[in-house]
Amino acid sequence: MADKKEFDLANERAKNFGIELEEAYQTMLDFSLEDKFDYYSIEERNQLERVLETLMDFCDMWERGQIIVSSKEREAIE
Repeated sequence: MADKKEFDLANERAKNFGIELEEAYQTMLDFSLEDKFDYYSIEERNQLERVLETLMDFCDMWERGQIIVSSKEREAIE
């Protein structure tokens, strides 16, 4: 029987960060292009647009290598 390795959540998140970031951005962009933000109040729509802009900025930064992801979790500072 093969040894089971303990699941390393931080490592998995680090490996998939770029893919998940792009998926989140694409989902929000699709919703915006399909005018699905229009179903929300003006305040909520503004919040959704800010989230979309932030995701767009993060994707650009990720593609330029300006975001570095560590596979180690930071310890809680008490």
